[in-house]
Amino acid sequence: MKRIGLVGGTFDPIHAGHLFLGDRAAEALSLDEVWYLPAGDPYFKTERGVSPAKTRLEMVRLALEGQKDRRVCDLEVRRGGRTYTCETLEELRRLRPDCAFTFLVGGDCLSELSRWKDPGRILAAARVAVLSREGRDLARLQKEAKALSRRFGGEVTVIPAPAIELSSTMLRERVKAGLSLRGLTPEKVERYILENGLYR
Repeated sequence: MKRIGLVGGTFDPIHAGHLFLGDRAAEALSLDEVWYLPAGDPYFKTERGVSPAKTRLEMVRLALEGQKDRRVCDLEVRRGGRTYTCETLEELRRLRPDCAFTFLVGGDCLSELSRWKDPGRILAAARVAVLSREGRDLARLQKEAKALSRRFGGEVTVIPAPAIELSSTMLRERVKAGLSLRGLTPEKVERYILENGLYR
């Protein structure tokens, strides 16, 4: 079966940390491809205005352009309405029975996963792999991963990786302050942000 890594998120905007997550996981888990899944209507981000789904989708497309083993999956954007990871993973398994999926998350997301909608369904539909910041939270994440596996079943893998202190919030604040995003997101994404007046 083809081994597919899935990186979900709001991607408002996508940044180098998101791309590194996919690259590091692909190396560690011998993935054939990494798919990026922009959320259509992220129910957990209601406290702030989120850029339209099509805008965020286009930024992901631009970030991945020309990379043969990276692709954008617009499933959640096309579905519309509230998007839940368990439903997305189950739908992907129905659509692509030839693929084995690994859902990739950052270390900060692992402790929240038990509060997501139906975490047992998530772990039944895909392996979960979490990136740990080397030397800082590896032991804690390994403990949390084991606890999640015991509670909900399924497989949770921890991948050591260098720490990258980067967030979409940081990029939005830099744009608002008129600062460059060079090195923080692909040049095509920065150009799109500026040309469309995003985050001003």
